[in-house]
Amino acid sequence: MKNILKGSIIFTLILLLNGCTKDEWMNPAPVTSLSDLTVFDTKDRVVAQVNGMYSSLKSGQHLGGRFQVYNDVRCDNFIPNSSNLVTCFATWNHTVISSTNEVQNMWGAVYSTINVVNVFLEGLKDAWDSGKAKAFLTQAEYDQFVSEALTIRAICYFDLLQMYSKPYHMDNGASQGVPLRLTANKSAAGNDLAPSTVAEVYTQILKDLNDAEPLAATAHSSTSLNITRVHKNTIIAYKTRVYLHMQDWAQVVTESGKIVPASAPFTASSGVAHTLNPNYANIFATPNASAESIFSLPMTSSNNAGTQNHLAHYFGSGSGESFYLVSGAGSLVASMNAADARRVMMETVGGQIYLTKYRDQTTRTDNPPVIRWAEVLLNRAEAIVRSGSAVTQGAVDLLNAVRTRSYAAGTYALGDFASVAAFYDAILLERNMEFLGEGIRNMDLMRLGLSIPGKVGGSFGTVAAIPSTSESYYWPVPVSELTYNSLMTPDN
Repeated sequence: MKNILKGSIIFTLILLLNGCTKDEWMNPAPVTSLSDLTVFDTKDRVVAQVNGMYSSLKSGQHLGGRFQVYNDVRCDNFIPNSSNLVTCFATWNHTVISSTNEVQNMWGAVYSTINVVNVFLEGLKDAWDSGKAKAFLTQAEYDQFVSEALTIRAICYFDLLQMYSKPYHMDNGASQGVPLRLTANKSAAGNDLAPSTVAEVYTQILKDLNDAEPLAATAHSSTSLNITRVHKNTIIAYKTRVYLHMQDWAQVVTESGKIVPASAPFTASSGVAHTLNPNYANIFATPNASAESIFSLPMTSSNNAGTQNHLAHYFGSGSGESFYLVSGAGSLVASMNAADARRVMMETVGGQIYLTKYRDQTTRTDNPPVIRWAEVLLNRAEAIVRSGSAVTQGAVDLLNAVRTRSYAAGTYALGDFASVAAFYDAILLERNMEFLGEGIRNMDLMRLGLSIPGKVGGSFGTVAAIPSTSESYYWPVPVSELTYNSLMTPDN
């Protein structure tokens, strides 16, 4: 809570504002002389605060890199080169406690962003309702800014649940979630707040997304903005992820049906024309402008996640603190065909295999992915089968679209699946290959109640599997929150 309070005051009184260039909102231009009475006085100042919300979201402690890393290294695909506790070793071997740095730092970073959003929403609404903002904002601009704020807040709460709470399906969300902060916190008076249940937090996430959808722009003015700023399809795509984690398969089908056509080539049927990039490597290549990217966070050499946060530091071969891939019998790497483009995006250095999705170790300009079109297609494929308890040709076609883009010889036929369970196994394997190093693996295991597999960590010994009944299945409440929030409790 101390971090939350500090973040709210900084962002309210000393705005960390980003540049207002047409396509590159990520360039910072800090302003230190604006009081909270004037920050909604001009369009430029409002836009700068919108940019500030995105800047906060891409903190290296959250979606700038660490969140994706945590969700991959907790699982069975990676082995660390270092036992440095600063660089995720405790997350890898499941020894985090409430005082561990990553447990405290991510919580503080996410709640700081939430408070930035709350401060913005309240200030913008006041300026609009008073008529002041109507002098320089159109209704469409006001609506768009609100939709972006609501979506960012929804993403933040979803990510908190993935790390700090039991999955929804375990008890229909009755277990302890996180404090649901929906108003601006500008002083210590708001520190004490009891946690909401997981179900209550999911309800708010969906409320924010559903409220944001009709307000959002159909598309922005450039490819780069369509990738890095929220629009209608961003919200719909993210809802497919949220409903998937709630195991509300019918709603995944409904939401994905708004933008996924009935047949190949599965280019988005409305809004931004998201489509699978025919070349897998090009999704991650500079300038990170693939139409497959629904939402990613832009990095530049002067504004990035930081040395020990960015994805190239953890998954590339250039760092002594990076993670290399498990490659023995039974591993994901061993199961991949050598011709698969996703297998090709790996390199062997010093006898170890590393991902090459993220290559900029020096200036750290790789865009961290948040959600891609491939995920929406696989979300829909899985939900079609789970909602109908039968494998359909439509679901197989969606799976094949993602699979054959990288491995043309891997086409599935409907008859290849003797049961729905066989299809689920194929989907989970495909997601593991497709999103390796993108922060999906741990979330997939937890949303299905599967054990986090054990692993042999090279010189670091063996790490036991973590069943869904273990206290280590999710992270503890940070000691900082327990210290500053007297209504927070440590356990479920």
